[in-house]
Amino acid sequence: MFKSRFLTVSRVLGMLLILEAGFMLLSVGVALIYNGNDVKPLLESSLITFLVGFILRVPIFKHQTINIDRRLGFLIVALIWIIMSLFGALPYYIGNYTSYTDAFFETMSGFTTTGASVIVDIEIMPKGLVFWRHLTNAIGGIGIVVIVISFIPFIGGGAMAMFSAEVAGPSKDKLSPHIRKTGGILLTIYVGLIALSSLWLWIAGMSLYDALCHSFASLASGGFSTMNKSAAAYSPLIQYLLILSMIPSGINFTLMYFVLKKQYRKVWRNEEIKVYFGIILIATIIITCLIYNSSTGLEIAFRNSLFQVVSVITSTGLVNTDFTLWVTPAIFLLFLLMFSGAMSGSTTGGLKIVRVILLFKIAKSIISKSVHAKAFIPVKFEKKVVQQSVLSNVFVVFMLFLITYIVGVLLFTALGIGFVEASGGAVSFLSNMGPGFGANGGFNNFASFPCAAKWIASAMMFLGRLELVTVFCLFMPSFWKQ
Repeated sequence: MFKSRFLTVSRVLGMLLILEAGFMLLSVGVALIYNGNDVKPLLESSLITFLVGFILRVPIFKHQTINIDRRLGFLIVALIWIIMSLFGALPYYIGNYTSYTDAFFETMSGFTTTGASVIVDIEIMPKGLVFWRHLTNAIGGIGIVVIVISFIPFIGGGAMAMFSAEVAGPSKDKLSPHIRKTGGILLTIYVGLIALSSLWLWIAGMSLYDALCHSFASLASGGFSTMNKSAAAYSPLIQYLLILSMIPSGINFTLMYFVLKKQYRKVWRNEEIKVYFGIILIATIIITCLIYNSSTGLEIAFRNSLFQVVSVITSTGLVNTDFTLWVTPAIFLLFLLMFSGAMSGSTTGGLKIVRVILLFKIAKSIISKSVHAKAFIPVKFEKKVVQQSVLSNVFVVFMLFLITYIVGVLLFTALGIGFVEASGGAVSFLSNMGPGFGANGGFNNFASFPCAAKWIASAMMFLGRLELVTVFCLFMPSFWKQ
């Protein structure tokens, strides 16, 4: 049994690394177009990744279907994100552009769509490497497992176990009875949105290269930019178009599918999407009022507010102004939005709006029961009673999130990082947001973090992307019992 499971993990990881090597080759093509000095490190990294993947793939050559249960699915998904980041960091390191610590941080940030960076000057980096950096955003946004179940033919029935372990939020709806077809639908919607975003950004004045890179970052809620000043380097029109590109990243892919199928009633009945747009509207109005200055004008205050609210709630992390200079209430509101994130089943991080809604409803139910002790007051979502198992899961994820955040802050402060920077960094990493606060906020990044803090940050990004439970269950003794 152990040998069979070991070979199963080896085979899946091997095929995954072969896929990653193929993605690296796309970046080699970009490096050749721009005649950069990154052709060799990208090519060598691709070759190493392919060879290791081929070796891991060797133990089983037969094309039988792999049976992956829920526990093995959790293990494979956790290993996938670590292995992808370990090898994805090679181009930075082999090319001597960064240390391996910084390379791993940058790659984990890319795959988890966090968007936090430790590269001081991205504009001097070669184009092919920067394209690989943004490609990690695109791959991580749709979810590595979705790519696996769409392109690796032997996963079979184990695909749903892996899909459940990776997809964010309480909702893990299949769009088709066949999980592979679900993966194909998700990829089609995702690639279509990237193509549309790239087109309108290019028409608005971006170079085709920048348009594609920023579309990867926006639709994946990744937040990487080709410019040191992020979105502030571009015109107001492009900033508005980036807002339009970021908003879909916070919407459940299932609802996008319903829109394409013209099933608008299902979208209208969805409680989470109403709260999503309601938060954007209310938060934008509040911050606009807080930061309005007659010398700059209402339009700039509104644009900056809307951009940062959408960027934060979708956990994208693009920046069009130095928000650390805003008044404290406006900064604190952004801090709160970092915890919430957007909708479940989207590319975004954070707790997810559906969990925030349910937490408020649980609190309301408990308060009501304290007044009416004998009353039966169920928690309802979209007029349906929510099962106790779902409510328990929501509460557990919330508690794990809170505990992990506090531990992260304590570890960062123990390493000599200021409290504001430690608090902002911890929520940014755990919610896969990107920007921090204090010295690490605005147009600054996390290059000043000590080496140990960068590894802790990488671990928090990993935990946040898999929503804690998938990873923490691996440390339970019962998980490893026969």
